Amino acid sequence: MGWLFGDGVVCMDPDLIRIEAIPQDVRRRVFEYVTVVKGVRPSELGYDKTYMYRVRRGLMPISDDLFRALLKFIDVDEYARLVGSAPQLVEATPDDVIRVVKKALVDKSFRNLLFDMLRQAFGDEFREYRASWTVTERDIEEFVRAKRLKGLREKTIRDHVHYLRLALSELNWTLEPEGIREFLAELREEGEEHVLRHVTVALKSFLKNVLKPKDPALFRLLYDSFTVYKPKASNHVKLPTLEQLRVIWRQLPSIESKFYFALLAETGLRPGEPFTLSLGDLDLEHGMLHIGKVTETKRAFIAFLRPEFLRWVREVYLPYRVDWVERLSKGWLASGWFSQDVVEKAKQKLIPFDQSRLRREIKEVAKQVLGREFELYELRKFFATHMISQGVPESIVNTLQGRAPPSEFRILVQHYWSPRHEELKQWYLKYAPRVCC
Repeated sequence: MGWLFGDGVVCMDPDLIRIEAIPQDVRRRVFEYVTVVKGVRPSELGYDKTYMYRVRRGLMPISDDLFRALLKFIDVDEYARLVGSAPQLVEATPDDVIRVVKKALVDKSFRNLLFDMLRQAFGDEFREYRASWTVTERDIEEFVRAKRLKGLREKTIRDHVHYLRLALSELNWTLEPEGIREFLAELREEGEEHVLRHVTVALKSFLKNVLKPKDPALFRLLYDSFTVYKPKASNHVKLPTLEQLRVIWRQLPSIESKFYFALLAETGLRPGEPFTLSLGDLDLEHGMLHIGKVTETKRAFIAFLRPEFLRWVREVYLPYRVDWVERLSKGWLASGWFSQDVVEKAKQKLIPFDQSRLRREIKEVAKQVLGREFELYELRKFFATHMISQGVPESIVNTLQGRAPPSEFRILVQHYWSPRHEELKQWYLKYAPRVCC
């Protein structure tokens, strides 16, 4: 990695650049830019005026040491504009890795940046070092082949694949312990016991046949994170109070986890839904999110935002998000690891941050506040319970949470704004829980 990320600026790191490979004409362009355009004085570079005068007149070449000093006053974008490309990097060594890891251990923002870059750079390969698995169509095909080799009937295989796809669509095709548990808990809360049993059986079989041979450690982590569902006596957890949710929100360590938490608590969305949204789905004029998600069992249409939360999103979250994405994308492009398409796609996500990290931050703070383990699906149930306790008709709550008939779906998706939207918004604004701001 040829860049140092700190204080919001992407700076050149001379120690990681092949200085000896940079010709004098390029060095001179950088010299003129730093000393004339940026006005950096000789003393700031560590040289006297006489020496710098001789270099400027071409009486002396620009040495490696002087060029290293110059690079400390220029960022990646400036260098690329002057030269036309990023400089060649030296070969990375184990010592370089140790330096990065040491910084990540003591600097949480650097650590988050490192994890996000690794996730973007290596994709599925990075899953081997994480507690998640991004499933592909090839994995589904491998599962089918494995079941056929065992002699299972085609109907049984079709049923397994059906329920497996249902689960994957709700989990955005990423399996990780907390996400699986939250999805299964939600199925149970909504009375989908028949679906729940078939989903757990299909997931267990899929993990055993496809993931176990590839990654036994990750297999064990995911496989042991849930059990095959068997009907038993209900043991409902007492939901957090509105004041407890406000305390959790105030204590969350990052702006992005505050946004994610408030969005779930104040809209009742499913935990995975916000990560499917783009910036274009956020309607600032009407204070609304256009979700329009449809799966076999669920339809999530829209979500509204309270004026206070909307103001916080405009003034705090969106500026922070833009700055974060711009800083990260500069490093991505300069590294040469990512295409422009990949960077642009990341820029368009409403929540471009790592979902696992946000979940972890929320759960850690919630455990401190509540004194127990906390699952994100509780926020969805809290929203429904709060709204109904305020006298909101169940049909309104079901529509706001994406549990509504197809006719309702057509009205809300086919029309950008309709009387039905306005009616739902008025119910929401009058009775929605106020967690943020």
